[in-house]
Amino acid sequence: MADVAEPVPGRRGVVVKVLASSINIDDIHGAEGTFYGGIRFGPRPRPHRLVTPGSDVAGIVKSVGDRVRSVQPGDAVFGVHLPFHAQGAWAEYCAVDERWLTLKPESLSFCTAAACAISGLVALSAIHALNLKGGSHIVVVGATGGIGGMAVQLASRAGAHVIGVCSAANFERARQLGCSQVFDYHGSAWDRSINANASAPINGLVDTVGGRDIEEAGRRILRRDGTFVTVVGPERFIGDHPLGWPGVLTVLARVGYRLISSRLRGPRYILTGPTIGGGKGLAEVAQMAAAGVLPPIDSTVPFELGPMRHALRRAAAHQNHGRIVVKMGEAA
Repeated sequence: MADVAEPVPGRRGVVVKVLASSINIDDIHGAEGTFYGGIRFGPRPRPHRLVTPGSDVAGIVKSVGDRVRSVQPGDAVFGVHLPFHAQGAWAEYCAVDERWLTLKPESLSFCTAAACAISGLVALSAIHALNLKGGSHIVVVGATGGIGGMAVQLASRAGAHVIGVCSAANFERARQLGCSQVFDYHGSAWDRSINANASAPINGLVDTVGGRDIEEAGRRILRRDGTFVTVVGPERFIGDHPLGWPGVLTVLARVGYRLISSRLRGPRYILTGPTIGGGKGLAEVAQMAAAGVLPPIDSTVPFELGPMRHALRRAAAHQNHGRIVVKMGEAA
């Protein structure tokens, strides 16, 4: 913990008094310089220039730049702090581009809103990529995580039959989220179990874990005209370890090959996530959150060094079951 100068808004910037944030695994990867195996995002920390992590943000607008029109001081907002600036959301104040903020629904607490932005944007991009039709049968791998849990709810509300893949300890949560069938990720080959028990051909799969084994399982259970959507890629939990540029380029080459070859052979392969203009989707995230589509919450921790350290270690070890929310003093 350190005291730093309060941020100043740029022309399209908004200074937010942060009341809640959350811990994304990519916050850790970005801080450690291992994002997607080693792609450097944002400024590198220096002894004379501290870098504050934190992407999800929820709070009250304190001040705005002279070109800001969408929000004003006093508004309750939530959104995403992009990792290109030094002062992130794990702080009392954070400067955010107005294009990555939206008004917080009155029905949501700040702690709940803080868990929604990134998970909601990624889940939305995955479900949109599936191009679901009523009656579709899809599989969500990692069905009870922050992204997977929201994807399950969105798909089931769109009329899809959702099969969840997660650990056995989370079966009941998966059913509560909207899965009609659930299979154990750690048990016997789940793809064989799905093929043996599915009531209809599988049209799509959402992968929130990553790994070539999941890609191969997807090929075995998907129709040829189906769609495999991953928010990670061919390396499981990519970013947990530095791959070096040779490793990063190998992963990117694999993704490129799969994107092209799948168009010819099927099932279609798509790597997705929020894009540069992805902040436009926050209004839709707000609407679906107000309607009850929320990420599973693992726990809430106070913004104090000891609890934050423990929470970061749990997140880095993938021991959390859903989002870890960080609450500032006033959010309690």
